[in-house]
Amino acid sequence: MAKSCLPAIPLAIFGVIEPAMLVWAYIIAHRDLPSFYAAQAPNHLHPSSSPVPAPALVLLLQLVNVYLLLAAVAVVCSWTTHASVSRGYLVAVAFADYGHVWACYKGVGPDLFWDLSRWNDMLWGAVGVSLALNVFRWLTVLGAFGSVRDPRDPAGAVATGGPAKKNA
Repeated sequence: MAKSCLPAIPLAIFGVIEPAMLVWAYIIAHRDLPSFYAAQAPNHLHPSSSPVPAPALVLLLQLVNVYLLLAAVAVVCSWTTHASVSRGYLVAVAFADYGHVWACYKGVGPDLFWDLSRWNDMLWGAVGVSLALNVFRWLTVLGAFGSVRDPRDPAGAVATGGPAKKNA
C-alpha cells in the first residue's frame, strides 16, 4: 500500500485533486488551443477562431507541458514518505503561486483583475484556485491538518528528524 508523510486532507488535495486538475487543463488546452489561448485574457479582442501566432503557440504548448510536469511532481512529492521533500515542495510551490497570480495580474491588467464579475473560468482557475491552494499549502506546512511526518516512524518523528513531543 502506498504511504505518504502528508495527513489525509492535504494528501487528497495535493496528491490527487491538484494533479488531476493539471492533467485536465493539459487535455482541455490540447483539444482547442486557439480557445485556450484566447481564454487566457477574458474579454480580450482576440477571437478564438483566429490562428494562434507561432511564438504564442510555442509558449502555450510549453505552458501546458508544464501543467503535465507539475502534475507528476505533485504526485511524487505528495506520495513520498520523506517529510522534508513534501514540505520543501509545498513551500516552493506556495511561493510560485504568487508569481503565477502576478503574471495573471500583469497579463489582464488591474481593471479586469480586480473586477471578479468579468472573470472567466480560466481566470478563476489561474487566480482563484491558485490562491485557495496556496492557503492549503501554508496550512499544511504549519501543521493545521496534522504533522507532516514519516509514516514508517512509529515514534512520530517530524521533518526535522527529532522525536515528536508527547503530551504528559
